[in-house]
Amino acid sequence: MKISVEVFVSQPSCSGGRMLKKRIKKIEEKYGDKIEIETHEGTDEKTKEYGIDVSPAIVIDKDIRILGLAPSMETLENALKEAGL
Repeated sequence: MKISVEVFVSQPSCSGGRMLKKRIKKIEEKYGDKIEIETHEGTDEKTKEYGIDVSPAIVIDKDIRILGLAPSMETLENALKEAGL
């Protein structure tokens, strides 16, 4: 089963959101067969569902893992490994 990764960025994206989207694209290229990525821009139902009020944010398998900053590639990969990648 693929790991669910939900990415939340502001609309328009701040510098952190733009950086996160670039890093997520690299993560998708590397692990695309093992993860499923969904990107949310601006406020939507998922933002409200998770209670996310700052961006960028990353939710992995319905668990808010990163909030309010653009993580390094190493941090992203570690979060995915902790989730079972």
